[in-house]
Amino acid sequence: MRCASLLMLAISAASYAEDPFSCVDPDVADAFLGDSYRGRGEYSTTIPAGFANLNVPSSLSLVGSQIVDSMTTVIYKASMGAEPALDTAVGAMAKSGWAENAERPRWVSRGFQTSTSSRPMATVLCHDDETGALSVIASDKSGHTFVSYVHHSVSQGGGDVPSTPPRHDPSKMMRLVPTLKLPESTKASNTGMGGNGHEVGSHVDISGAIGRSELQNFFEDQIRNQSWEFQTGWSSHLSSGSVWTLDSAEDGILIGTLHLFDSGAEPIRVRFSVNPADPTKGKDHGSWSGSSN
Repeated sequence: MRCASLLMLAISAASYAEDPFSCVDPDVADAFLGDSYRGRGEYSTTIPAGFANLNVPSSLSLVGSQIVDSMTTVIYKASMGAEPALDTAVGAMAKSGWAENAERPRWVSRGFQTSTSSRPMATVLCHDDETGALSVIASDKSGHTFVSYVHHSVSQGGGDVPSTPPRHDPSKMMRLVPTLKLPESTKASNTGMGGNGHEVGSHVDISGAIGRSELQNFFEDQIRNQSWEFQTGWSSHLSSGSVWTLDSAEDGILIGTLHLFDSGAEPIRVRFSVNPADPTKGKDHGSWSGSSN
């Protein structure tokens, strides 16, 4: 009887390795794991054969994979935050010849944070000897960090995404913009970020029971805690702000400017911008922007 139980356990373990949802009612699985356009897909606790050649850091542990149409996703669990997890994953892939695509800047969550939930961070990798592209996405879910490798066999434009070596672009400077949380009980609107090779910035309009001076102090404490060095400040009837510097290994000295504008009626407009101190350091390789109401 014991041998039979062990045999059944071994068979169950093998089935689980092939499909972690094999014991779930098919109707339940289809309802919660599928959609109207692509169906449910195939799930596994292993990496599918033929997937892109991954060089994964030892600090990541495999969770499983999903195949839906021409898109295959392999997911790992990380023991660190989303940003260091993405840096670690991309750094390991670079050792195998994968390079970040300069035409598709890395998405990072910097500047003014208007949501209590952490936004995913992502980048696109290309390889001269691999077809298609590989997206690497790091996100925090339910208190855990997961890193997803998504292989697109064919790009949306019908061909492979061009493999372009890394170069200076505005998204690199954006990664040095401090992460600025908003005071509790305030309301944000007109948020956004963007820029080019000469300047990047983040902006937000803030409404609530808080004055301009208190709001400025609230943001300056956060800027100071992220290695920016205070240089000078100003205050006038309508606006106030401060100037900061950061020694960046790639771009040299960067100048950060916090600017608050208060017309006397809500909201207070706030912006933080970053420029290279040396104008020759800022190379214009395109621009991007994003905003929301």
